[in-house]
Parts: sequence; structure tokens; C-alpha cells
Amino acid sequence: MKHRSAPHGDGVHHTDALRGLASLKPDSVDLILTDPPYGIASKQRLVVRNGRIVSTQDSFGAWDTFARGDHEQLILNVLAESFRVLKPGGALVMFLSREDQGYFLRKAMDKGFVYRNHIVLVRKSPLPSFTKRNWRSGFEICFYVIKPQEPRNHRPRVFNFLSQAECNNVMSFASTHKKTDHPTEKPLDCIRRIVEVCSNPGDLVVDPFAGSGTTLVAAKQSGRRYLGFDTNAGYVRMMKDRLDATLPANALNSVGAHAEAA
Repeated sequence: MKHRSAPHGDGVHHTDALRGLASLKPDSVDLILTDPPYGIASKQRLVVRNGRIVSTQDSFGAWDTFARGDHEQLILNVLAESFRVLKPGGALVMFLSREDQGYFLRKAMDKGFVYRNHIVLVRKSPLPSFTKRNWRSGFEICFYVIKPQEPRNHRPRVFNFLSQAECNNVMSFASTHKKTDHPTEKPLDCIRRIVEVCSNPGDLVVDPFAGSGTTLVAAKQSGRRYLGFDTNAGYVRMMKDRLDATLPANALNSVGAHAEAA
């Protein structure tokens, strides 16, 4: 894939994940935190969207529908590009469907990544089972891997151990966490904690499948630089509005200081 010069400054760009990653220089990114399409949309899987029970195919739309083999190739290509652009010791945190987690983790390790852990996000109030033929779906899962700094150095470049409680790899979130109309939006508090642990202020955080923009918002709130890519023009406009309304870290600290003084 041809590599072009990287986009300048923070922001979200209307392009696909591979073109976006290809625009970045090697060893230039500190953290990639992303939630790509799972390729699991179907008429048989049900979710609640805007108060109605609908299939994941109707809820997710075309962006989660792939021809046979295309989804696998997309994720493999993203893994390869992620390894290229990450700094030695940089981290990749990737959400995937439960049935694909093990497969793509192995593929990531084949490409040179080193496994560190899994992170699980637990819903406090999961959706009911509409068919009553399976366990309720109560968690999301992502793997955490790093690009090794050298063959025998498998430590992350950054790991800010905030506290024993905050660095538990199981986090809970309320089902009322959503701030946008994106169907697979992740909880901001959990994503911000991952950003704060796996990067430092001023570091570059990239989300190749930016979607709802939660990773970018978390990065901005935490004083990190950020870049996001998405193919959906409507989501790109929504993310830009959301980021415009997001206070940067220094403004948030100022608001907190004034509140404490009051």
C-alpha cells in the first residue's frame, strides 16, 4: 500500500481505515484504540434501537455487512498497518466480536505484536433475552497488545498504573452511557481510562474506525493528540460537532479547580 504524508493536526477524516493508516509515518503513533465492524450483522441477532427491537442488520446497516472473506482481510490489513505506524512499545487495543477475538489475537501475534491482556467492559443492566434461547449479552471484550521495543523487551512504552481499582481489566458501565445515535458506541469513562493508562499527555491516539468519536473525545479530554477515520460522512459530521463541544484537558482542569474553590 502506498504511504502518503500524514494529516496535520487533531481531527477526524472522511476516509477508510486503511487509507487513513497508510497516510501515517512508520513509528509515529503512541496508541491505537479502535472498535472495527464485527461483520456479524444478521436478521437473527436482535438489539434495541431508538426504543424498538430490530435486527443487527437493520440497526448497523451496510458498514457491518461484508462479502465472504472481506471482513477477515480488512482486519488483517489493519493489524499490519497498525504494527507499522505504532512506535516501539506502542499499544493496540481492539474490540472484536467474541467469536473472533482469539483468531485475530493470534493473527496480531503472528504479525509481531506481543499479547499483554484482555479488557472486559461489563454492562450493569444488559438487554433482556428477547428469544429466551441463550444467555444475555452482558459484556464487551478487547485485546491489548504492544509492538515490542526490541526482541527481548516486551514492556509497553507507557503504562500509567492509576490505582489497583482503576487498573482492573474488568470495568462496568451503565446502559445509559450513549451520547450519540451510533449503534455500537462504547462508554466514554471506560475508553478514557484506557487512554489515560496506555498513553501520556501529548501522545498521538488514533482510531481507524472512529464511529461515534468516543476514542477521540477521550483523547481530547485527556490532553492527547488524536486522529480518527471513518467512511460514513454523517458520522464524520457528528464527530466533528461532538469534538467541537468537548473541552480539552486544560479547560476541564480549570473547571474542576473553580468548582473545588466554590
